[in-house]
Formats: sequence, structure tokens, C-alpha cells
Amino acid sequence: MALTDDQLRILRDIEHTTPISDGDTDWAVHAGYAALAEDGDIDLTQTGREALAADKR
Repeated sequence: MALTDDQLRILRDIEHTTPISDGDTDWAVHAGYAALAEDGDIDLTQTGREALAADKR
């Protein structure tokens, strides 16, 4: 399933440490594209990095 432009924006924002909403955070984490640390930091998972790399091709 291809990601929407908005979903890709969320992943790019995470990659560039741009603040995102709680709803965006919830989507990325529950979809497996990001991981949320106890201190609130969010980072892309391997799946998230691969999704962005595939979009750049």
C-alpha cells in the first residue's frame, strides 16, 4: 500500500525533527513507521526509513 502525501510529510517531519501533532505521532508509531522513547523523542524505524527511501526513488 502506497503512503499518502500527508503520511510521507509526517515521516519527513520526523526525519528532520520538525514538531508534529499527537495524532501524527500516534499514526506513525501505531503503523510501525516510528518509535517513541520514554522521554518523548520520536525516531523513524527501519520501516519508516525504507518508506522514505522508496519515495525518493
